[in-house]
Amino acid sequence: MGVKLLERGRHGVNVTTAGREFHRRAKVVLADAARAADAARIAGGAIAGRLTLGFPTGLHLDHLSPVIRAFRALHPRAEFSFIHQLPAAQLKMLREGSLDVVFVNLPGPLAGLEHAVVWRVPFSVVLPETHRLARRKSLEFKDLAGEDFVFCTRESRPEFYDEFFRHCTNAGFRPQVVQEVGGYPTTMLALVGLGVGLSILPHFERAEGIRGIVWRPLARPKLWVDFALVWPHKAVSPLLREFVTMAQQMLGVDATRGGSVTGL
Repeated sequence: MGVKLLERGRHGVNVTTAGREFHRRAKVVLADAARAADAARIAGGAIAGRLTLGFPTGLHLDHLSPVIRAFRALHPRAEFSFIHQLPAAQLKMLREGSLDVVFVNLPGPLAGLEHAVVWRVPFSVVLPETHRLARRKSLEFKDLAGEDFVFCTRESRPEFYDEFFRHCTNAGFRPQVVQEVGGYPTTMLALVGLGVGLSILPHFERAEGIRGIVWRPLARPKLWVDFALVWPHKAVSPLLREFVTMAQQMLGVDATRGGSVTGL
């Protein structure tokens, strides 16, 4: 190639700047070659190939599981790889070509990407079951002034974090976050169940079995979060398009219907 890709030093072999750039572009080329092979198989009448899917938590993967099972049953030669990452890391890997499609919450930096909303989850207040507010049928942000909160770190979910503080400010208080958690959401729910504090989270029905917590609707403001499949605009293989189409048919959400969509 006329340049050094690797350098040997006292402490081992290091990748040069040229080597890192070659590796980055080579991954994209190989991914494109795999997509081209998939397209040829599909054109020949066989849906085959591999999709690498990024997801943030087991709850999200569980929501997609009916689509994945149906797709495998219909196209037994199609294979899936799964990579667990937080949304920001998923989108970075998607742009680099390491992932074919990701499952993330909106809004997000989606320039040059396509998406389809397949899950809408309302926000609720989650409290220890012994908390004094647990007897209420619904709650508003202003009811939570002075309470201890369990919440994510800003580094792990910056949009989520900033939106939460904005709504608290609008309600006239600054939240007392006594425990920050890098993971989301099951670790936060477990800490709420231990009585560390309360939180405001998407109401995942599959998480209701966690001990020691209760969910109460957030009456004002009414908020929800949309979760979407996201894929590159210019790198859509027929295999990926078939998968997205099936997901929209089985799980699709009308993202234009009224209400308040938040990045919380």
